[in-house]
Amino acid sequence: MGADRPNGNAGVQGQIDDLRSRVEESEQRADVSESRADKAELRADDSAVRADAAESQTDAGDGRAEQDRRRITAVEERLGVHDELIAELQAEGLISSQHAVQLEAALQTARTIGAAVGIVMAHFRVGEAAAFALLRKASMDRNQKLRLMAEDVVLTGDVSGLPHPPERSA
Repeated sequence: MGADRPNGNAGVQGQIDDLRSRVEESEQRADVSESRADKAELRADDSAVRADAAESQTDAGDGRAEQDRRRITAVEERLGVHDELIAELQAEGLISSQHAVQLEAALQTARTIGAAVGIVMAHFRVGEAAAFALLRKASMDRNQKLRLMAEDVVLTGDVSGLPHPPERSA
């Protein structure tokens, strides 16, 4: 019987070793699963950050759109006043029909240039003076009237032919 004991111990030891091996494999699989879960959590956090950034950009865009709508309304109101003034001056005989046509053309040109300035402002995210300077420089560089340059920008929305503004310092 004493001889059976060592074999029995060896069998039990083999079972213990087998169980330890299984436990180690399970722990390794658990570590891999935990690592995958951590990576998935990091991806989810990154997605949430990107979603927040996108929402902020959308909110900023909505704010700019609302400002643009207010500016358009203000411009339309001024246009109505200009047209009324020209009509009154003409009705009172203070300006001739030819002069009224010239004033109307000048106002239309100013409106077109203003619209082009707005497009340049929005595209390059610059102020009104900088946008006008970019249009004026492109006009001079091409030896083209500012009015024609502005009409082209308004009709096409293409500002690729304009010089890029200097970088703003932060």
